[in-house]
Amino acid sequence: MSPHAGFVLIEEIAPRLKAVIPHIKPVGAEDTEELLQDALAVAAKMLHDLENRGKTVTAGNIVYYTVLHMKSGRRSYSAGRTDVMNPGTQLDGLSMCLSIEEPAGIDSETGEEIPLGDLLSGHGDDPSMSASRTIDWESFLADRNPRYAGLVTDLASGKNAMESSKRRRQSYFITRQLKEKLALELREFMGEEALADAMKIPAWRGNIQADHEKAACRADRRHS
Repeated sequence: MSPHAGFVLIEEIAPRLKAVIPHIKPVGAEDTEELLQDALAVAAKMLHDLENRGKTVTAGNIVYYTVLHMKSGRRSYSAGRTDVMNPGTQLDGLSMCLSIEEPAGIDSETGEEIPLGDLLSGHGDDPSMSASRTIDWESFLADRNPRYAGLVTDLASGKNAMESSKRRRQSYFITRQLKEKLALELREFMGEEALADAMKIPAWRGNIQADHEKAACRADRRHS
């Protein structure tokens, strides 16, 4: 883009777009500021292409066709209708962009609305935490009593010492001693706070749980 074209874009086209764009309804998650920046990018490309082809146009022409692009859903990054996130696809009614706070249903127990984000969020362990625990256990068991691995597997699957001893065909007393020794060495290896850390609820899940508890309290107050 030549210096003259840049001057026209900043001094003549940009002020007109700033006046017009706020009157164009954004699509999906767009906002007016984002739409304005995209309109400037479209206008700059249009001006550059026309200049390379030796065409001379007025700032008013550029603004007019840029506004048509914005209204029809065409953007600087895409003008197709095959991308589900494209504004044009949403204007055609073929896709929809919703906030994760958008109500997706009603909780039958509390009577409160359930946000879409709650339905999409996972309820299992955080992958990074699971990987960290696996590494910790592998480091601990690497140079320990070989029988620890089997006992840890049994305990992790929900079996108690009695069930583990029956499965391994050894006395309950030996299994109990092994379990106590395992607990002692594990506490020395991972620290006194290891159990509390393992039981701690992840911050992201705690926030969701707190919101659910607040909703339940509000529902209880209404019912009473």
